[in-house]
Amino acid sequence: MEQGRAAFAYKCAEEGAKLNKKKEYKAYVKRMPMYIKTNGLGAAMAFAFSKGSKGGNIDELNAWGLLHRHIENWLKNDQKELIDFQDDHLAHSLTEADSSTYRAVTVEVIAFLSWLRRFAEGLIDGEDENVD
Repeated sequence: MEQGRAAFAYKCAEEGAKLNKKKEYKAYVKRMPMYIKTNGLGAAMAFAFSKGSKGGNIDELNAWGLLHRHIENWLKNDQKELIDFQDDHLAHSLTEADSSTYRAVTVEVIAFLSWLRRFAEGLIDGEDENVD
């Protein structure tokens, strides 16, 4: 399980390192676990969606959009299949999930972000002080 999570996170960090605003991506990856712990996974994902989408579609050239997509893709590819959001965004599906599913998905996302943070720190140099 951990090896699969780590391998997926590494690929995501490589994609983040290719962004024009890769330092922003790194900063958002580092902040996202605290956003989740403070506001809940649904609110954190809704925030990432609002910052990283255009016209309701995720913009993967935007650091928030790419992070949002990475989290969604991990959950779609995760063998545990904790939540189903085939044609919907994760934030919306979380509003309809029962509390045990919500907690399980939250734990899984934080575990994924732990690996993603490590790889982003290793692959992306520098810090961005102008992050919102």
